[in-house]
Amino acid sequence: MSGTSPKPWLIDTALAAFLSVGTIVDLLTFPQQFTDAAGFRPVDAGAIALALAQTLPLAVRRRYPTTVLLAISTAFVVDRSLGYPSSLAVFGLMFAFHAVGSELPRRKAQVVGWTAIAVLVLFTVSGAFFTEQVNVGTVLIMVIFTGFPFLLGREVHDRRAESAHLEAQAIRMELERDAQARRAVREERERIARELHDIVAHEMTVMTLQSAAAKRLIGRDPGRARQALDAAETAGHEGLAEMRRLLGLLRSDDAASLAPQPGVDRIPDLVQQTTEAGKATTYRVEGEPFTLPPGIDLNAYRIVQEALTNVLRHAGPDACARVVLRYETDHLGVVVDDDGRGLAADPNGVGSGHGLVGMRERIAMLGGRLDAGPRPGGGYRVHARIPVTAR
Repeated sequence: MSGTSPKPWLIDTALAAFLSVGTIVDLLTFPQQFTDAAGFRPVDAGAIALALAQTLPLAVRRRYPTTVLLAISTAFVVDRSLGYPSSLAVFGLMFAFHAVGSELPRRKAQVVGWTAIAVLVLFTVSGAFFTEQVNVGTVLIMVIFTGFPFLLGREVHDRRAESAHLEAQAIRMELERDAQARRAVREERERIARELHDIVAHEMTVMTLQSAAAKRLIGRDPGRARQALDAAETAGHEGLAEMRRLLGLLRSDDAASLAPQPGVDRIPDLVQQTTEAGKATTYRVEGEPFTLPPGIDLNAYRIVQEALTNVLRHAGPDACARVVLRYETDHLGVVVDDDGRGLAADPNGVGSGHGLVGMRERIAMLGGRLDAGPRPGGGYRVHARIPVTAR
């Protein structure tokens, strides 16, 4: 058995049929002696036709509320003017006014509804001057009989509109929540991709260069070859430690149980790794150091890490590099440059470019600026300026 409500057109059709049958029965069983005593016109085919004209249109009252109200009101006026006895057909007028109030837009409903009420009340008042059957009570009944269902219909319309508005608002909020969730997932995926790239790219580059050096030296200088292999092993261990830390961050919500994030205090380790990999690198701190916010601390380290990775990959065999960390009043400056052939001049520079993209994304996220490109005197330079507002 279905739990859904019947369709509106089915309800209206049943209402029209029920009221039509009830009206016919009511008219055909109306006492003849009461008709004669009250001076009503005898029930005939005209009375039946006018009664049906006040009930059958209700089957389409929600689809054509204005037309239905006009048809039923006209039939009602003709029926009253000809003097037929009252019947259940008068309830058709109530349902028609309710449909106008509930189905039409506010302005149109006000115009149609109140105009029809005024016409019917004036018609009722005019009858008071010609017959004794009409009095103040009759006029009051007509006002209530037409105005009450119309106002009730307006209340239904307003509640329905409010419900639709709340439903639309709920759907809009749900869509906004979904969009925010998708955006958060996308941003987190991009952040993880940057972290993975920086970790894997740097450590794998160091391991590759040290392993290649060990291979060249293994025959003529076993001691230096062993040092190169030791450096490759160290880089591998550090890369694995970073990977474990990142995976732990993804698997756990307990930040206290995770290893601390790398920061600028570990830049000397990067410089040493780069030097051991064959690119003599110096490190200098300018200005008075101060405690950096965690996000700036981590991203400054990652920028240096990625820039030195590019030095190892593209600067050439005899290049030297320099890392400078500048503590300014409201900015942190990070400079990494080399005197090699540069990224664009490297014939083997077939990288994906994700490193520079990642650096730009990091700096943009922090509201800073990144300049990266060839130096005027040769080589390549990465210069980042990161605003520091929390001190």
